[in-house]
Amino acid sequence: MSEQSVQLGAGYYNPSISLALPTRLLVHLLTAAAYYGAGMLAFAVFPIGNGVAGIWPAAGLSVATMLLFGPSVSLAIFFSDFLVGLNTGLPTGHALLLATGAVGEALVAWYLLTRIARFDPRLRRIKDVTAFVIAGVLPATMLCMIPRMLLTAVMDGAGPTPAPNAQTVLVGLLGHGLGVLLVAPVILSWTAERPLLKPSAEFYLLLLAAVLLNAAAFTATPSGPASALLYAVFVVVLWAALRFGPRETSDVMLLTAIFATWAAWRASGPFIISNQIEALYSLSLFLMVATVTALLLAAAARERSASAQRVEESELAHRMLIEQMREGVITLDGMRRLAFVSDRFCALSGWQRQDLIGRPFTQLVATADRLRLEQALSDTERGQDVQIEVALERAGEGTMLASVAPRRLAGSEGQPARIMAVVADITESRRAAELSRLRLQQIAHTNRVQSMDEMAIAFAHEISQPLTAITSYAQAARRFLSAGSGAIGPAREAIDGAEREARRGSEIVRRIRGFVQDRKSERVPQVADLLVSEVAQLAEPEVRQHGVELRTDLCANGCKVLVDPVQIQQVLLNLVRNAAEAIGEAGSATRLITLKSVSAPPDGVAFAVIDSGPGFAPAELAKIFDPFYTSKPDGIGIGLALCRSIIEDHDGQLHGAAEPGRGATFTFTLKEFRDA
Repeated sequence: MSEQSVQLGAGYYNPSISLALPTRLLVHLLTAAAYYGAGMLAFAVFPIGNGVAGIWPAAGLSVATMLLFGPSVSLAIFFSDFLVGLNTGLPTGHALLLATGAVGEALVAWYLLTRIARFDPRLRRIKDVTAFVIAGVLPATMLCMIPRMLLTAVMDGAGPTPAPNAQTVLVGLLGHGLGVLLVAPVILSWTAERPLLKPSAEFYLLLLAAVLLNAAAFTATPSGPASALLYAVFVVVLWAALRFGPRETSDVMLLTAIFATWAAWRASGPFIISNQIEALYSLSLFLMVATVTALLLAAAARERSASAQRVEESELAHRMLIEQMREGVITLDGMRRLAFVSDRFCALSGWQRQDLIGRPFTQLVATADRLRLEQALSDTERGQDVQIEVALERAGEGTMLASVAPRRLAGSEGQPARIMAVVADITESRRAAELSRLRLQQIAHTNRVQSMDEMAIAFAHEISQPLTAITSYAQAARRFLSAGSGAIGPAREAIDGAEREARRGSEIVRRIRGFVQDRKSERVPQVADLLVSEVAQLAEPEVRQHGVELRTDLCANGCKVLVDPVQIQQVLLNLVRNAAEAIGEAGSATRLITLKSVSAPPDGVAFAVIDSGPGFAPAELAKIFDPFYTSKPDGIGIGLALCRSIIEDHDGQLHGAAEPGRGATFTFTLKEFRDA
């Protein structure tokens, strides 16, 4: 039988076996011969009259072959059962009726087991054994005995069946079910299971013990129904069920049935009471109860073994997966001690496994981080998903920066929670991130210096105004002072004006100096409106040179953001300058830029630069943030790419939108900072 016949995934048996015509004919002939031989043997050993035998192993043969080869064997079963009936002296009509019942029982068992119960013939699961008994043994027994009960009533004459005949039918009923229960599992399990290519010595020892104990229990001098030797048989039954499986267990039970039946036929053994009917009744009950119990026990043992194997395979697969990870994996017991450490974690930490198991995890981190780690583990035990960065002490090699992501493992109720954690070495990634941040800071500074260089003419004009005013005020004050004491008041006003213009010039210089200064990036709470206002003051001179009006639209609710103010101003200034240049080059009729900040619920602040320039085509939107992409003849294409990098470094996203001829809008949103 091919392995494809047993569908392990679906958990049921597919009885369709493709056989060539000669092979199929041979199977049918062998089935008929085996059925005929089993039937004649049953009548030779235990004939109890009216077409009924005390034990009917042919029923098990018919059910097993029907399950193996399908309804096509019905003719072989019908023909052989008909011949058995004729040879035992039944009239032709009665023999035909019993043969029909034999085929019917096998067909019903086949349909219920393969189409309804969808059982696995290896009988490795409790539900398969239960299905076999309920859907295979019981219906087959009842359907086969109904015609025999009818014949008993007819052949005994008119009226109800007499009491002895009813007892005879009951014994026949039990014997018929026993035949299915004993024979079919042996045939099915040996056919469905892979053959024993090299049976172990224990298997032969099991068979030898079964023969010896059964011989002692059933072939000795009649010892009565309470013989202690009978219970010795259960030693090999338990042995087969717990150490082997349903196949070997069904073999032992069939051996036991053979010895018990032989002993009863010889009028010996523990089941000889007063007459043959009572002996068969007692023998059938014993074998049925013992066989069902043994098969259930064997299935339970096999299920437990299969479950343990699945768990072991799952653990092995998970262990292999864990060991292939770049990160280390650990598990902590209820006391937060290391219960498991992967090889990768040992390599990361520099410790040997024997030095780690049983050690509190907090002892492996720097003292300054232990309290934070304890809090993170407490949060994990409460079911929260956390991630923490700590300094992990390596064995004699200093520390490394590690990311620890603990997760609570499901455990028994009332038991301390177990934790699994993934530990990753992020020392190099953090160093790379810091280098990237420093490079971004350097590029941003260079860009700011370049911006100021490009805006130098506008700022020169802007600062020349207070300088000119200071000169005028100074000359006026000198004239007033030369005029004598009567002009002290006007002279004082001129001096005050000069001082005011000096402060104005100083403020312009301060803004420029602060903007271009190379300094360490630092994020501080900053009022959004102040950022926008200062950018407007910086951009005003150049915007005015392009003949563009710059307006501000402020949220005016004091909302704050946690940012590096110079970098955010750099982004806004770059966007405003791009807008002013686009409007100037296109000669737009409407020449307006709106610089705005607005609250963006639930927890954000949005910044936008909106212009009335030429806009750009949708196809350009996918490229404008690419490094070195520019539409300016003398541009180098890092402005917008740098702006996006700065905003992303602040956990935001810079977006652009435009329609040709209708201007462009650039927006980004930062998380609002709320005072504690």
